[in-house]
Amino acid sequence: MSERAIVYVDGYNWYHSIFKHYPAWKWLNQPAFFAALRPHEDVISIKLFSSFIDPDKPTSDARERQERYFSALRTIPRMKIILGAFQPRQVHCRGTCKEQYTIADEKKTDVNLAVEIISDAVSGACSRMYIVSGDCDIQPAVEWVCANKSDLKITVYIPALPDEQAKRRLDYYRTKGLKVECKFLPLDGIKNHQLPNCVKLPDGKLAIRPHLWA
Repeated sequence: MSERAIVYVDGYNWYHSIFKHYPAWKWLNQPAFFAALRPHEDVISIKLFSSFIDPDKPTSDARERQERYFSALRTIPRMKIILGAFQPRQVHCRGTCKEQYTIADEKKTDVNLAVEIISDAVSGACSRMYIVSGDCDIQPAVEWVCANKSDLKITVYIPALPDEQAKRRLDYYRTKGLKVECKFLPLDGIKNHQLPNCVKLPDGKLAIRPHLWA
């Protein structure tokens, strides 16, 4: 019997690492990609953690494209999207102008990811976990699972383009004495696992691949 696996994707982490550099890859069929990446396991769930961008704008082309993609992904039974939120924060320029301006901070993603990892570990939902993130904020959750569920195998996939990989560490968990496999996310299959250009939604409408992502 194949081992049951769950994939946890830090959406903005791998977006900024990979997809903003390769827009043609953005319409990714994540369940198909991860099933091909782990062909000898039963990938029972892919959990994507993200937030809708431009929350304060009445209209946003970028948010509309994001909503379209999430709607298409939700038609796949194994796919679950867990949303956080962007929160505005006032900051001051440290340069000569000293002006105040607003930036948007993504909130809840790290906590949502940690909660799902620990919840699935406690419930015995799977025997293997794959975490797609280069963010060290996930470390406490990973350490907890290692300490309390030693039979659960964890792999951390760090999303990074080839010319950025030399700047990233793969030995962090090993130096902490944790039994965690850490490797770069293989990228070769992404372009081969795109959703159909038109995806029929449950209400009969179509989610159409944005032309900017072609």
